[in-house]
Amino acid sequence: MSRTRPKALITHASCAIGLVYADRLARRGYDLVLVADRGQRPTALARILQRETDARIEVRVADLTRERHLKDVEAEVPGLDLLINNLELPIDGSIVDGRTPSLDRLLDINIKVHAWLTATAARSMVMRRNGAIVNVASAVGLAPEFATGAHGATKAFVIALTRTLQAELVSDNVYVQLVIAAATLTHGWPWDDCRPDPLPGVMTPQDFVDAAMVGFDLREPVTIPSLAEADGWIRYENARNALLFDLVNGDPASRYLKRG
Repeated sequence: MSRTRPKALITHASCAIGLVYADRLARRGYDLVLVADRGQRPTALARILQRETDARIEVRVADLTRERHLKDVEAEVPGLDLLINNLELPIDGSIVDGRTPSLDRLLDINIKVHAWLTATAARSMVMRRNGAIVNVASAVGLAPEFATGAHGATKAFVIALTRTLQAELVSDNVYVQLVIAAATLTHGWPWDDCRPDPLPGVMTPQDFVDAAMVGFDLREPVTIPSLAEADGWIRYENARNALLFDLVNGDPASRYLKRG
């Protein structure tokens, strides 16, 4: 009797975080679809995993800003058990100095495609009342002024989108995890000759993904692998909620009232 295996799709699977997710999920019994803008690294990893596991692995080389490529990926999303939405396209330079085509591409990948993939997967999972979505964001989404250009703003969008989805799907048996990365290496693994020297304060992709998957197993709504104090996020949320409560006021604050 054939065994039904869960299926996961991983975006930006040419970077180290996507590759480590592929390795860990294949070893957990998932079949994989790896979507990447470059195929060499995910294809090499797929060969390794197919020798060492029973996973069926498909590598899709795609530019998700192109409609034809996006439609090709679209066919894979319905029926997924797990979406690892790891889209990432940084931009160099300030908003003032940036070029319009680069900005358009950044917004397409980090906002439009991210939202589309999340929504498409969510609709399918809600209908089946089963599935999980992992959205990988960056800490610059909490402090976009530390990023350049619109990059931090796009990561703030991912955080907001994920929190909204969590609220909407709370009764639909679909788990949505927000994973927030701080300083994390995104290159190097899994080839030994590409391993960079460890840097203080910078997490390896292996440690990042392994911690994120512990949070996944615990069904945490928000996982921040580098946050040492577990109540740090709770304090942040309490402060945010207190501010929101103070905003509900029908009268202008006294400092904004005309005097004399």
